[in-house]
Amino acid sequence: MTMKSRHFFPIPNLARLVGAAICFFAPMLFAAPPAKLNIVFITADDMNHDSAGCYGCPIKDLTPNMDKLAAAGMRFQYAYSTVAVCQPVREIMHTGMYPHRNGAMGFLPLKPEVRTLNQQLHDAGYLISMIGKEPHYQPAEKFCVDYAPQLIIPNTNPPRQAPRSPTRLYELTREFLKMAAAQGKPFFHHVNCTDPHRPFIGYNGPDDLAHGEPPSRFVRREELTGVPGFLEDLPAVRKEMAQYYTSVRRLDDCIGQVLKALDESGQRDNTLVMFYGGDHGMSVPFAKSNDYENSSRGALILRWPGVIRPGGVDTNDLVATIDFTPTLLEAAALPTIPGMDGRSFLPALKGEKMSGWDRVFTFYNQSSGKAWLLMRCIRTKDRAYIWNAWADGKMEYHAENMQGLTWNAMVKAAPANPQIKERVEFYLHRVPEEFYDLTNDRVERHNLIADPARQKEIEALRGELLALLRRTGDPLAEAFAHRDNPELLRAAKARLAAEYPTPAKGKNKAKAANAEEQ
Repeated sequence: MTMKSRHFFPIPNLARLVGAAICFFAPMLFAAPPAKLNIVFITADDMNHDSAGCYGCPIKDLTPNMDKLAAAGMRFQYAYSTVAVCQPVREIMHTGMYPHRNGAMGFLPLKPEVRTLNQQLHDAGYLISMIGKEPHYQPAEKFCVDYAPQLIIPNTNPPRQAPRSPTRLYELTREFLKMAAAQGKPFFHHVNCTDPHRPFIGYNGPDDLAHGEPPSRFVRREELTGVPGFLEDLPAVRKEMAQYYTSVRRLDDCIGQVLKALDESGQRDNTLVMFYGGDHGMSVPFAKSNDYENSSRGALILRWPGVIRPGGVDTNDLVATIDFTPTLLEAAALPTIPGMDGRSFLPALKGEKMSGWDRVFTFYNQSSGKAWLLMRCIRTKDRAYIWNAWADGKMEYHAENMQGLTWNAMVKAAPANPQIKERVEFYLHRVPEEFYDLTNDRVERHNLIADPARQKEIEALRGELLALLRRTGDPLAEAFAHRDNPELLRAAKARLAAEYPTPAKGKNKAKAANAEEQ
């Protein structure tokens, strides 16, 4: 047999075959890595979860853009803010840590050693924006912002704010996404809408646009069939709720314009959109700046083409703002931050079942006015236990949620209405402990802490809360464990006051009282 006969194919044919194989397999062997995931994160300010249509809003067709986002993605029925006030909850969203661990005990900067979501994204090459609420992300260097446009819209009289302007948010989003494309970078576009934070549209008269542009729709008082169940159905309350819902409509307009700019950029299919509304509940009594259901529960909607099945609703898991950073980092395939308290709920986004997500813990520490209103809460789908460490029968509660028409209407109606009078008194002073069965009392009006039939389950929740406080080093842990010893609580409060000193009394008092309006 000659050497030539040993070849099955003539050499020219073999060469062509090898060449074809290289052409076929080379893209698999040497292809560029997949593009990094882009992220658009939109927050609302002071919005109750059930103000969105997909969460049961009583005003018909109020939030078409939120509803469209939910239809194209997934919403969580039970999502909660770890602290129901502006700066602390935003800093928690970006660190995955409880407030006593990251330093966000009030309107305060993060501790020097704490690392943020933005730092992880920055190190991975992301271009990062921050539109709105910049003063609530401190210290600024931990948020690595590449794009922070001017928020006051030029040549507007009275001055208008970009976070209350759908048109301006569209323009800024286009500009930022073009910048990311020009630099060839993935992006983290963080839009902090101001609506429906006070002032509400129309508060100062029919022509009052509350520092923004006109919404696409105004809600009339006649459209309200009632008010949220934790409030009193009074004419002034209905009037303020119509103003509030009108502000929610402008928020929805803002969301629509941000997403329109994203679609036009061609990046929709490689972008995870997350909307959380709001950073906590609306600015009225028994909502914002407390530990109630309507303080903490938010509307959480995510859209991720090709990963999240459209129209999904998670009704099983209780997630919280403390879980946002772990989830986004895992979704982006980036390293986690060591020591986080939160967990990733990415499996739920992929349609997988999760276990151990049946309760959340919420906190309240210091108000914008620097008052220590210490509260701790453990919450399941249908139970809530709250410890009001500040409630001693003498101290009165005061916060920004008591501005406006609703609280004043309650106070005015109290002398002639024993039920409202009792409600006003309770809000001002509370009691040390509260326990609610939400199966028949979702708005938490009936405190069952003294019910003999409930003591076993109350004690179980106390035990779980204490274990969490001790495990995470909460400065109130031992004061809670020994609630019958007021000296321990006084000592804990003294340590907090020393670690987080209050400015001189009277100095900038007006500014402190209105800090949340920024």
